[in-house]
Amino acid sequence: MNIKDIAKLCGVSPSTVSKILHNKDSDISVETRKKVLEIIKEYQYVPYSKVINSAAPKTNILGVMISQNTYEAQELLYTIEAAAAGKGYSVILCNTEGEKDKLLRYYRILENKGIDGIISICQETELPESGKVPRVRILDRSMECGNNDTADICFEMREAGYAAANYLLEKGHRKIACLLRENDADIQAGFLLAYKERFISPDKGWMFLGTDEDIRNMGIARCLGEGVTAVICADLEIGMILYEKLRERGDTVPNKISVVSARDHRLAEKIYPRMTAVGIPTKEIGEAAVDALMEIIEGRKPAYECKRGFGLKIQERGSVRKPANHVQGGKIVVVGSMNMDCMISTSHIPTGGETVRSGNIVSLPGGKGANQAVGAGRLEGLVYMIGRLGNDGDGKEIYNSLVNSGVHTDGVVFDENIPTGKAYINVPPDGESTIVIYGGANEKLDRSQVRQYAQLLDDAAYCLLTLEIAEETVEYTIQKCKMKNVKVILKPSSVEKMKDSLFQNIDYFIPNEKEVKQLIPGNTTIEEKADILLEKGVKNVIITLGHKGCYLKNAEHERYFPAADFYPLDTTGAADAFISALAVALSEGHEVIYAVGFATFAAGISITRQGVQPAMVDRKGLALYQEEINAFCRREA
Repeated sequence: MNIKDIAKLCGVSPSTVSKILHNKDSDISVETRKKVLEIIKEYQYVPYSKVINSAAPKTNILGVMISQNTYEAQELLYTIEAAAAGKGYSVILCNTEGEKDKLLRYYRILENKGIDGIISICQETELPESGKVPRVRILDRSMECGNNDTADICFEMREAGYAAANYLLEKGHRKIACLLRENDADIQAGFLLAYKERFISPDKGWMFLGTDEDIRNMGIARCLGEGVTAVICADLEIGMILYEKLRERGDTVPNKISVVSARDHRLAEKIYPRMTAVGIPTKEIGEAAVDALMEIIEGRKPAYECKRGFGLKIQERGSVRKPANHVQGGKIVVVGSMNMDCMISTSHIPTGGETVRSGNIVSLPGGKGANQAVGAGRLEGLVYMIGRLGNDGDGKEIYNSLVNSGVHTDGVVFDENIPTGKAYINVPPDGESTIVIYGGANEKLDRSQVRQYAQLLDDAAYCLLTLEIAEETVEYTIQKCKMKNVKVILKPSSVEKMKDSLFQNIDYFIPNEKEVKQLIPGNTTIEEKADILLEKGVKNVIITLGHKGCYLKNAEHERYFPAADFYPLDTTGAADAFISALAVALSEGHEVIYAVGFATFAAGISITRQGVQPAMVDRKGLALYQEEINAFCRREA
């Protein structure tokens, strides 16, 4: 800062300022003299400071400017002071309170003091043009066009929103609310990005931005709508307001609602339950800022080479748990096909040379692998999918359906070269449909992909397979299951023959009546065909018989089960609903008789609805029939 700067601030000439500084101001009015002296005092102006500073030795003093007295700013300040002291420096603190005028004034004051460098923490406005004072800026956002004379040390609050939402989504939460302040748009953007990457969108009603008072009086009630299982809060303060409101409602954390703070705080360890939060590495950031400033002051590196970014991490504590309305069973891994189903309603199934008009066509996510994964996910099973989709709109819609149903998609691959598989389903009024399948990306679900994601089979209870994918892939998967002690449930769709070696390692073999006649040809009864399959090595045979129910045969049981009494609208997904429900019941430790009854009612409900995945019943819906399921299982064969 020089005489010209003071003159400009006062609205007078540089010579007027010079006269006042040298007590040669007899011809200057009292008002002008007073105004100039006040500005000199306010900016702590030292005449010839640039000359003095350039000739003087280092002061070993650093200036630190903060824009808001937040928890993060305090933590950064403590770290900066300690790191600076360790290098022989003292610190002068200036709080600009986010005001540009204060920022400019303090910056000039620090220059006049002859300090060796400046660290600016989270300033809302740009720093002034740089003189010769080295400076470092700590920002809560990345700056693509930062000045080369300033070293930026960055972290992004958008990443805090992303990390919090992604963490909850990984835990199985799908309906996640946000309670944020009006200046937390970056956190909201990260929250939305985490959802977008899963091809799903949160309800707008789950997000609330406002003041603390607004959040207390309106936001919490608005966000905690039906089905919300988790909340992301702006910080610990909002989190504690939420804790208080939840206690008033009689809800508990995390049993009823899981809570994550987008900003960590030391008191998060002191409250009950201890609050999970996104941790900003303030110690590492503060030390990095001091180190960068030392590099610049000592001439080892220019400022633009000292820029650095830091990631944020979840600090797990006790305020989050998986959403669960029941005790979740063992892991279920589905390896299978995923298609976009084109449902074509017809008056009857066309025969050779016949053309039939359709009154309705609809496209819905399908494929036996995806159907079974969605069915098990809707019933709150712990489900993982291994499959292949095209990188197209159909693939993203199927992926969306999986995620929305609680299916873990770790083993799903998007293929850049082949479109998503398709199934063309003719549905007549009696619901007995016929299907034509185009494999698409499913054709590349091979041994190498199963090998790549074989770790998903670790600790799994059951693996669901169908023969809509290559038999070689099925055979390889069964071998992996045998090595890892995973039980295999197989549906033999789309084949007329199977290798005898496959049967030896199948725990539950579930063909329909037509499929078992193709695999075991000859004039034998259903019971005799089941015996042949048992002789081949299958542990349990369940033959589904459409509206007549199903037949179970194993070493302990031989029993026919009637179908559940539901009026059929579309039977396309009945088998997949049956198999997925059977797997969930078995994974929860139920005996096979109960599992068949549970599956029979899941299949029965599915045929009352159009489509396959949309027709799958959820746990709450199936629970309405619990008494009927229990009575069904007690019924004599």
